[in-house]
Amino acid sequence: MAGRNNHYDIIVVGAGSGGLGMSGVANAIGLKTLLIEQREKNIGGDCLNYGCVPSKALIHISKHFSHAVKASRFGLDIKGKADISKVLTYVKEKQAVIRHHENAEYLRDQGIDVVIGRAKFSSPTDIDVSGNRYTATKIVLATGSRPRHLQFAGLNQVEWYNNETLFYEMKSLPEKLLVLGGGPIGCEMAQAFQRLGSKVTIVNSGLSLLQRERPEISQILTERFQLEGIIVHNSSKLIQFPSPHEAEVLTKQGKIHVGLDAALIAIGRVINTEGMGLEKAGIKVEDGRILVDNYLRTTNRKVYAVGDAAGMYKFSHGAEKHVRLLSRNFFLPFRKKHHTQDLSWVTFTDPEVATFGMTEEDLQRNGLNYWRQDQDLNSDDRAITDSYTYGRMSLFFTKQRWWRQQQLLGGTLIAPGAGEIIQELLLATNAGLSVKWIFDKVYPYPTASRINQKNVRGLREALLTPFLKRVLRILYRWLG
Repeated sequence: MAGRNNHYDIIVVGAGSGGLGMSGVANAIGLKTLLIEQREKNIGGDCLNYGCVPSKALIHISKHFSHAVKASRFGLDIKGKADISKVLTYVKEKQAVIRHHENAEYLRDQGIDVVIGRAKFSSPTDIDVSGNRYTATKIVLATGSRPRHLQFAGLNQVEWYNNETLFYEMKSLPEKLLVLGGGPIGCEMAQAFQRLGSKVTIVNSGLSLLQRERPEISQILTERFQLEGIIVHNSSKLIQFPSPHEAEVLTKQGKIHVGLDAALIAIGRVINTEGMGLEKAGIKVEDGRILVDNYLRTTNRKVYAVGDAAGMYKFSHGAEKHVRLLSRNFFLPFRKKHHTQDLSWVTFTDPEVATFGMTEEDLQRNGLNYWRQDQDLNSDDRAITDSYTYGRMSLFFTKQRWWRQQQLLGGTLIAPGAGEIIQELLLATNAGLSVKWIFDKVYPYPTASRINQKNVRGLREALLTPFLKRVLRILYRWLG
């Protein structure tokens, strides 16, 4: 039986984005908090150790190489490839800065009890770790996910990586890199390595890169990749690796052979649920994901799931969203349901792809009446000066009788810095602000975010009917 000292107000399993956030909130208000992480080196989760932080540091360096290549047009002459050991040293330096406040000693100094070991339910209310038993009023599972793996024929003879091994095991820059997968990880790393000096080929089973995005957005990204020399095979699949430096691929045109020195496997992620004794806790798992309700409760009403473990979307800020929902619901009697209308995501390619709010599929599925306003960037002054006139924005608005009463529902932008540009749109959407706040705003010229106002202005022009124009002319002449 668990001793009195082993009872907590809250136990959090997993020290990634969701686990750190949940334990931090609980500890900040004085709840007795236990954080369990299987391996001490994994504190910080996928984001710090294998995902967001190292990948963005790598992308940052790759942009330097890209800028240098583009500068050759103006007389700068630079040749060579990246020294991958120096690149990865930089990546680890940046991880170390963040790890300073994401480690067991730091968390214990803040008052959080941290136990290292594998957590396993022994009953609906008890968790065992290394022979010790712990109980809590509430338990939050933030166990994260791991790279999906398929055993391709001949894989054992190939130098291959996933996002968990890429930043730790690569010793030299591959001359030819094969990327399996056209999702965010595959796209970001493909472009980064192409810029660092590898010759990259993407084999993507989906119809397009970033398949969850609008088709025209995916097409623009594909064209930008091809201009940089990346070979993209959509609607294709790997058959086998006949040799250590060759892949057999089935494309729409038939079978081809692709040369490689290394492969990056980025074909999705699997939620971590195995070996936790969830069945002893009465927690149901379906198709590999923990079943949760609209309040993030599992089938055991004392146990909740956040982040990847909740099986909804695999974003670090998605875990933050879950933590905020639970933090509210744990302390207020009127509980708020989970929804995705305030969610946004960014793929940090160049150009970035940023999407927020409801997609057109969401709007149609919910039977909502909306207006879509598309805006090319070919006449945007900042896009002209900075050479991204290929960009495109699509925004969705409510349909109102008076256009200044219309509100944003969601949208997508592909452009350099798109993730930053859409933030005011996301705020306007979540706050329920009408379009007049964007239309009336005075933007410094020529900031990139002026494209937001240009799209709204286009909405106004599209809704100016001949009758309304006639009324405005009459008013002008009468008042004049």
